[in-house]
Amino acid sequence: MNAYKLDESAPRCLECGDPIPYGRSDRKYCCDKCRHRWHNRETRRLHRRNARIIGILEKNYGILEHLLKIGVDSVLKTDLVQMGFTLDFLTSCRKVGRRMVCRCFDIRYEETESQVRNLSFDRFSLDGED
Repeated sequence: MNAYKLDESAPRCLECGDPIPYGRSDRKYCCDKCRHRWHNRETRRLHRRNARIIGILEKNYGILEHLLKIGVDSVLKTDLVQMGFTLDFLTSCRKVGRRMVCRCFDIRYEETESQVRNLSFDRFSLDGED
């Protein structure tokens, strides 16, 4: 006769799925190895996501910078999208009066329903000296 019976309602390890038969009631992993594996995988996932976002922002910045270098200060959103610009990724956006003023790093622009206008560099000093 088995004196030890595993409780079927016991919590399961987030990494391997094995039941956690002992320990604190809020324990999430059956052992340190599973805990480390789970956290390492989660960290890698977050790093990949952040790298993808930074890549999109850099591409957007390159497109805006190119437009400024050739003297363009207003462009249709559809044209921007055709150039590879991703409209949903920017570094800041706020409403000023009736206008939406957005930034992609140090490039400032106003966004309307159909276009991006008043493109300009908004240079700032990284050490706080202006």
